Amino acid sequence: MKNIQKLTWLLIGGALLTLSACTKEETRAVLAPAAGLTLSATASTLVLAQANQDNNAVSFSWTKANFGFDAGINYTLEICRGGTNFATASSTTINMNTLLAKTFTVKDFNAKMQDIIPNGVASQVQARVKAGVGSNVAPIYSNVLSMTVTAYRDLVNYSFPQALFIAGNFQGWSPSTAPKIVDKFASGSTGSNYDGYINFGNASPEFKMVKGDNWGAGDFGSAGGSALGNGGPNLTLSQGAGVYRLQANTANMTWSATKISTWGIIGSATAGGWGASTAMTYDATQNMWTITANLVPGEMKFRANNDWGINFGDNNPADGKPEYGGDNIPVATAGSYTITLDIGIAGNYAYSIRRN
Repeated sequence: MKNIQKLTWLLIGGALLTLSACTKEETRAVLAPAAGLTLSATASTLVLAQANQDNNAVSFSWTKANFGFDAGINYTLEICRGGTNFATASSTTINMNTLLAKTFTVKDFNAKMQDIIPNGVASQVQARVKAGVGSNVAPIYSNVLSMTVTAYRDLVNYSFPQALFIAGNFQGWSPSTAPKIVDKFASGSTGSNYDGYINFGNASPEFKMVKGDNWGAGDFGSAGGSALGNGGPNLTLSQGAGVYRLQANTANMTWSATKISTWGIIGSATAGGWGASTAMTYDATQNMWTITANLVPGEMKFRANNDWGINFGDNNPADGKPEYGGDNIPVATAGSYTITLDIGIAGNYAYSIRRN
């Protein structure tokens, strides 16, 4: 009987020791403080320039996070417009997996800035790193770094045959300083889809389509009506001064011009729904259309002259570069937005929808 009692007490004691060991181990995992995530950067002020696009712009680095137990940690670098507290609509994220540093070239960092700040204006930007080990454990966030960044519009400078230079009385008949219409896929000496938006300031516009930045390159003029000719009389616009969509096909030698009275936003995310456009304002200095408007969750598009004949969407995946007749543009969050449609530089069309 005594032996049975001794055995029983041994079993109970062992169980208590085991339970005590488990409890201690579990307590260590839960109560150990999370720490050790500090973010630093090599620059606090950046003026990005396309001429330096292949240079390094900034490097971020951070210390390893400590969750109090061994874990596979995943890091995310988050960058937002200053004062927006990393709201989704005003931020960009880069999944770093297990890395502890990230270096951006000027081109790559500028591309990230296109999502959150306007071009050409020194703007406040904030950055932080999030460390996570899974959905059941709260993430750790680093300190927040503040930066001042000036971004640029990433422009492609097209030349003939991808571009025709529109020289006329509205700009002093100077091919070298003329705006262009562009067909990105033109080859040889012809293109079938030259397109551009030009502000003709002369009351009686006359112009030619030049095959380069000087008259010696040759030009296209009028062959009557919608026909183009090699050389020949000036092309004219009967509706007077204003912004026109200008198109040309030098394979079948035709051209057309559509006067643009307005661009507007339309869709379930806008005040007028899909039934009516909300007019944008033309900024002649910047050669772009803008509006500040309240949007709701839904979709939107841009359209000209309150008609569907000319409209822009953005094909999936959306990249801020509009396409004619493209997919509806989603709006996820209600709020006040500044919206721009920048189609003043042919071949480099862009739009932005930024929450205020």
